[in-house]
Amino acid sequence: MSREVVIVLVVMLCSFQSATFARDVVKWTDETGQLHFSDSMDSVPHRHRGQAKVETFKEERTVSRPRVEGDRSRPDNQNFQRVTEAAGEKLKLQSHEVPFEAYEGDVQRVIVSVTFNDSVTVPMVIDTGAPGLVISGQLAKKLGIFGRDDGMVLTVTGGIGGQTPAIRTFIDKVQVGGAKDSVIPATVVSTMSPAWEGLIGMDFMSKYSFRIDPVKQVVVFEELAPDPNSPGGHNERWWRRLFKEFHSLRAAWRIYASQNHQAAEFANRQVGEVDKLLSKLDRHASQNAVPQAWR
Repeated sequence: MSREVVIVLVVMLCSFQSATFARDVVKWTDETGQLHFSDSMDSVPHRHRGQAKVETFKEERTVSRPRVEGDRSRPDNQNFQRVTEAAGEKLKLQSHEVPFEAYEGDVQRVIVSVTFNDSVTVPMVIDTGAPGLVISGQLAKKLGIFGRDDGMVLTVTGGIGGQTPAIRTFIDKVQVGGAKDSVIPATVVSTMSPAWEGLIGMDFMSKYSFRIDPVKQVVVFEELAPDPNSPGGHNERWWRRLFKEFHSLRAAWRIYASQNHQAAEFANRQVGEVDKLLSKLDRHASQNAVPQAWR
């Protein structure tokens, strides 16, 4: 079949789909085998009328419907449909039960298994008095933190026992049972208890309400509904505090480099490490639509 015949067929088929009345279509083949179509026998050459065939196409009417508000079958209402369905769908918040060990020797603790970066699982203590995530140097080594170029800066951390040198960095993913979070700021200290390798603090638990069930010996994490005032599960104060911390660390190392020429190279490397951490934090903030003013 030639290209011209194909075009004619397409045009005819399109006209059939929008036809108002039933019509007869005559088709015949000439001496060369070429197929032809016509809407009347009068247009068929006399020598071909004997083998011409007439086909009747039934009427195809398009039933128009009145436009009504919320008509979901119309293309211009598809976006409206998605929006209304999303608004009408109930938010399904999950609850996660995580078993815990109640004692470390004679000391009462809440010790749970925590998985880092989908690769390393260790016992950790849930500490509601700790603002952030604290991990041991041994765990940091298992996670390969010292061998990566993701950013880690020297600092000091303190508690009741005084101050101690530490490292600040980020953990890509932390998971406790079904509860999980990503890009968690972490403090690495040299030693922890032989029974556990760190503390899970409020940075991780900000996306959940939680309770301890001493009878079933489980910690229950219940997801909180998303809050536009807490992007990424953290409020304005949290975001501002974290950005301020790293900006302050960078400024402190710059001052140290300017005042201690012998250690300037080391201090400037620390400035570079803070820059890596700030870049990672800024990307995470952008992904969660954190206002620029909070940074």
